[in-house]
Amino acid sequence: ARLRLLQAQVEPHFLFNTLANVRALVETGSPQAAPVLRSLIAYLRAAMPRLQGDATTLSDELSLVRAYLELMHLRMPDRLDFFVDLPPELGSLRFPPMALLTLVENAVRHGIDPSEEGGRIEVGGERVNDQVRLWVSDTGVGMTQAMGSGTGLRNLRERLTLFYGLGAALALTENRPHGLRAELTFTPATR
Repeated sequence: ARLRLLQAQVEPHFLFNTLANVRALVETGSPQAAPVLRSLIAYLRAAMPRLQGDATTLSDELSLVRAYLELMHLRMPDRLDFFVDLPPELGSLRFPPMALLTLVENAVRHGIDPSEEGGRIEVGGERVNDQVRLWVSDTGVGMTQAMGSGTGLRNLRERLTLFYGLGAALALTENRPHGLRAELTFTPATR
């Protein structure tokens, strides 16, 4: 029940902002309206089933992440570049819904959006022995003093502990020359 409560705390601002942007594009007759709407539909298709379950696969989560990043790229085409690459063998792992998406949303909102130049987001992962490492790395504005103490990251840490146990970790480190790398480390769930 606690996991479901934490899942329900997905920020609604993203959906409302995107719908407002679609409306503005339609009203102005912009040719971007159709691609943005297609990406929004893809995102919603990927997101809605995950809100109901306790777990999905990492492959499902990546579909959601890609759809979200496509939408953000359409919103700021000259300011956001992204790359998503995970080994195929990690795709079938059970994974808490929207956990990786939380890190990607933070990279856009706190890293790329505030940067005048924009930046690049990379999502990757690997398996090392019994541990899985997933990361979201951005070239945005970097760490702030409050970084890591927000509600979203606190909830994510709690969700990871509920899902994978006390061995799960979320670490934030600075990228050089600027940006942030958020890294999840966990032992895959077998249940």
